[in-house]
Amino acid sequence: MATGSRGAPTQSSGTSNARGAESVSKAIAQYTMDARLHTAFEQSGKSGSFDGSKSPFGCTLAVDEPALRLIAFSANASDLLDLSPRSVPTLDSAPILGLGADLRALFSPSSSLLLERAASAREITLLNPLFVHSRNSGKAFYAILHRVDVGIVIDLEPARTEDPALSIAGAVQSQKLAVRAISRLQALPGGDINLLCDAVVTHVRELTGYDRVMVYKFHDDEHGEVVAESRRDDLEPYLGLHYPATDIPQASRFLFKQNRVRMIADCNAAPVPVIQDDNLMQPLCLVGSTLRARMAATPST
Repeated sequence: MATGSRGAPTQSSGTSNARGAESVSKAIAQYTMDARLHTAFEQSGKSGSFDGSKSPFGCTLAVDEPALRLIAFSANASDLLDLSPRSVPTLDSAPILGLGADLRALFSPSSSLLLERAASAREITLLNPLFVHSRNSGKAFYAILHRVDVGIVIDLEPARTEDPALSIAGAVQSQKLAVRAISRLQALPGGDINLLCDAVVTHVRELTGYDRVMVYKFHDDEHGEVVAESRRDDLEPYLGLHYPATDIPQASRFLFKQNRVRMIADCNAAPVPVIQDDNLMQPLCLVGSTLRARMAATPST
């Protein structure tokens, strides 16, 4: 009995040590991979358009703290917000858009208060998205905020006021769909990653209405493979196709880890430049922007 009693803890201890060693090994491998991706990103410089252009689907503003004065804005911001760019304002004119302008002057009073409160929050991203309105036109936008070294970046995505998701009934329905999808995923048997991927693409497509949803896997030799797919019946299947490592550059893989959600409304649309204050200590970094323009070299990144 004594021998058996002593033997059991020894086996358990050995198993725990093995699992601990495996966890440490995985952590080291992940750290090494992250460091390599970060190095590739740093060496890419501006070649990937990480700080120079935006998707025209929405517009971007950047402000300093705590004054909330504009230090940068995308060239299409005046059109989307119905503002007067760099003009001398009169009593009855629209608010102007220019470097140094007060962010709060561009939005409705209630929206300005909402943005001001969000800017004072310690974890600003936890409040995203904010529902705001342009002061001049009343247009509705989803505002997505995040902090960078020189201030706060605000991505503005147009919101359709007739969108059912904005109503209480629409919100309840969206929640029901999400809960149903999560419940189905939780009900899957453990240990089968392929089954999980198949379920994820199916449910994500149901929730979003996208024509195609895929899971893309990076192999050890860095080439990619489409391992799961849900698509419209009339679309060509990509499932099982392999792509070279150069298809998605290392710098882009680093960005995937930094910003896991980004919308490209039209991959053929020309990006718009971002106008920045020349006095900034460093160029505005748009790595975390949901509206960052795709890389010119690869339509998929």
